[in-house]
Amino acid sequence: METVLVTNDDGISAPGLRALVAALASRGFRVYVSAPRRPSSSYGKALLYPATYGEARVDGALRAWWVDSTPAAAVLAALGLLLPERPQLVVSGINRGPNMGVEDLFTSGTIGAAVEAVLHGLPAIAVSLATDAGHSVDDYRVAAELAADLAGLVASNPPPPGAAGLLVVNVPEGVPRGVKATRLAWNDYRIPLRAEGASIAPRRHGFRERYWDTRPGSDVEAVLSGYASVTPVCLAGLSEPPREALEWASELARGLEGHLQSLARH
Repeated sequence: METVLVTNDDGISAPGLRALVAALASRGFRVYVSAPRRPSSSYGKALLYPATYGEARVDGALRAWWVDSTPAAAVLAALGLLLPERPQLVVSGINRGPNMGVEDLFTSGTIGAAVEAVLHGLPAIAVSLATDAGHSVDDYRVAAELAADLAGLVASNPPPPGAAGLLVVNVPEGVPRGVKATRLAWNDYRIPLRAEGASIAPRRHGFRERYWDTRPGSDVEAVLSGYASVTPVCLAGLSEPPREALEWASELARGLEGHLQSLARH
């Protein structure tokens, strides 16, 4: 059976990770775990070294390690040092709380760990339970079952060359009405801030204040309607900007060349 690396950003003891490992192992996957030692949310794809590491016990995993660093660093450590075999797939999660929209793509440690895997040529799935109510392993049961089913589908039908190697999955609380393929919503965090002495902190905000872009076809619209969302993200597209963007950058580059020539004459 396929070998899977599991990671997360809530830490190696998080119930979402434990539920995910159990679901994958029950389907015959060879599961390894490399995850942050402690909760490490909102690190994106940051890499922090040096970092200590050690072995852990996770039921259902062949071996597991904690890494005292970021989620992406835990994946990098596994792929470059710890694993005895190369996995065919990386699954990150299950995160407590949603990861939807463009803003979360660049902020989430859950997604950042999956991005690290994709940059190493592996398909990856980032899975989140779109509620803050996940406190026990059982709270993640439905999301874990869906994630394990999706892992099996990806393993048997990997993305073609040039296609999206990253899937961002959000599962609403309870049993979803269905599953929809979606695009990322456009959510810039419209969160008011407050000063607390010499510190800056966000004011309390609601789900809909954070995820305000509910246009049809988006991950936010699907989850708010009770569906699980599966969003493909094609990182290759980042190195292939639209023609209009390249033309604009070319005009700017020509303007800078004129300034360089002026500087050279002085």
